[in-house]
Amino acid sequence: MFNLNEILQNAQGGQAINNLAQQFGLSPEQAQAAVQALIPALSAGLAKSAAQPGALGSIISAVTDTDHQASFSSPAAAQSPAAAQKGSDALEQILGSNHIVQQIAQQASRVTGLRPDLLAQMLPVVASIILGGLATSLHNQGLGGVLGQLASAVEQGNVGAATSSGGGLMGMLTNFLNSLLGGTSSTTSTNAGVNALTKMFAPGNLPANITESGLQESIGKILSSGKP
Repeated sequence: MFNLNEILQNAQGGQAINNLAQQFGLSPEQAQAAVQALIPALSAGLAKSAAQPGALGSIISAVTDTDHQASFSSPAAAQSPAAAQKGSDALEQILGSNHIVQQIAQQASRVTGLRPDLLAQMLPVVASIILGGLATSLHNQGLGGVLGQLASAVEQGNVGAATSSGGGLMGMLTNFLNSLLGGTSSTTSTNAGVNALTKMFAPGNLPANITESGLQESIGKILSSGKP
């Protein structure tokens, strides 16, 4: 599960889409369309954060948050006020202001035909499930210990950019991801580490109506300029 679409499809024992449909009063088909229209925004926002050491630290903290991990596993946890609040807090780090969230919901509405306000309500829950799924994927790969080391580095404020000797959070992450995703050099550059991390945040296979709609381009413009 190393892309966001796979995480959503596998969440909550493979029932996350049905559970979201029930939570938000949608058909399973509508819920599927909604999450697949929201995934590109989360993917782009996470990838953007990966290139910023300060923001990256916040993402690592979110991924290791037990509330998000519970959201991935349990529909009851995902529907809790704690998940909604933690998801909203994470979105502030991933996407920025609530104004940007509303713009993204508008763009997703254009593709799905669902109300923007409903999509804006779903987005924090989807974000919480995805963040928990990222942690679960790493644990399933036997990498929970490394994830814990990264979280400790964040807590200690060790979030500096990598040096030539691989120091700081970015250096640790570079070495970790280089090993995880098939790199061979022990002195991989920061850019290579960021590129590897971005692969983990890839949206995955999305339907043609999403990929051909211009949605991803619109989201990119929103995140880069705050304008639709």
